[in-house]
Amino acid sequence: MIHFIDKMSKYMTKEQEFNKDLFGNIVFEIDLKNIIKTDNYKPMIEAIKDLQKKPISYHYNVGNQRVDVTTTLIATLIHKRGSGKIQITATEASLPVILYLGAGFTSLNKSIALSLPSFYAKRMYELCCRWKDKGFYRVSVLDFRKMMVIEKKFKNNNDMAKNVLDISEKFLTEQADVTFAYTFRKENGSRAFNWLEFNIYPVGGETGEKKSGWYVSLYNLIYVIYRDARAVLVCDFIAEHNELKRAVERFKRLHKDIDSGRIKSHGLIPYVDRVLVDEYEVPAQYLETKEAAAKRKKAEAKIAALKAKKNAAAVRVAAERVVKETKPNTQEVILGLFNQQEDVDKGVRDKETKSFADILGGKK
Repeated sequence: MIHFIDKMSKYMTKEQEFNKDLFGNIVFEIDLKNIIKTDNYKPMIEAIKDLQKKPISYHYNVGNQRVDVTTTLIATLIHKRGSGKIQITATEASLPVILYLGAGFTSLNKSIALSLPSFYAKRMYELCCRWKDKGFYRVSVLDFRKMMVIEKKFKNNNDMAKNVLDISEKFLTEQADVTFAYTFRKENGSRAFNWLEFNIYPVGGETGEKKSGWYVSLYNLIYVIYRDARAVLVCDFIAEHNELKRAVERFKRLHKDIDSGRIKSHGLIPYVDRVLVDEYEVPAQYLETKEAAAKRKKAEAKIAALKAKKNAAAVRVAAERVVKETKPNTQEVILGLFNQQEDVDKGVRDKETKSFADILGGKK
């Protein structure tokens, strides 16, 4: 499928020209030695034949009319024995499906995908590339088993983890440009672990891309607890203090305690609050719900209003005291009038106008 989509993508982007048959279907050649390392090509030929048998369906709308299409990815397979090469004819009707599939492969490094030594690692690499922009992926254990074609293998989760997940994680971490960490979950009242959660992040150092991967991992670990914007506030604070990796490892252990029942669901949030405050010094207000934050702000506003009212009353009393203490008595007023200088309008007074000093008998 990797080779097939790669070839079709080159056709659709006109990066490479291919022949067409009489019916307009695209014909391209694949060298089998690029797909399989042994000279026994029979298993690969049989696998392509199986793919050829599988119908695919999609629909599109023309105005108010829905059109349903059923086709196959491969119309014809030709193998010239002894050549080590095959010719595949892809149907024109399958192009919309190829476009959709190709979108998920845009960030996939074909060389890495083909070099991974395990089928499960290849499949996990495809999954990680498809979801690395989100940094997170959830799937039921049942659906994951179908994706890995292990419906009848590794029947308990421990065996699946050991033979599929752990090996894939090791290969991707060592050989790929993106890797993952996984956690089993119990959903919808199930007694058994029936969901898988993947945190996906680039392979690299502790800064840059890897750091952003730690952020995404921590966000997903915390969001499933709070289920609101508190997850962002907490992650931002921890990122600012360069504690992302330590926090991710701490919360992975915490989730294991939750899954094992050591931490009960009814006391989970208070416990997590204490961990964040005591171990990472996250401010308590970051951990409030919207309702609690609104209630606190309302109380703070009320307290501020009361303080303002009290301060205003105190200012008024102080002002009245100043006025009372500085208010002159009648004698001081009269003496002040006697001692003041002539008014500035003295030069324009006529003979009938007298100054305060003239009226009160003061000096001229």
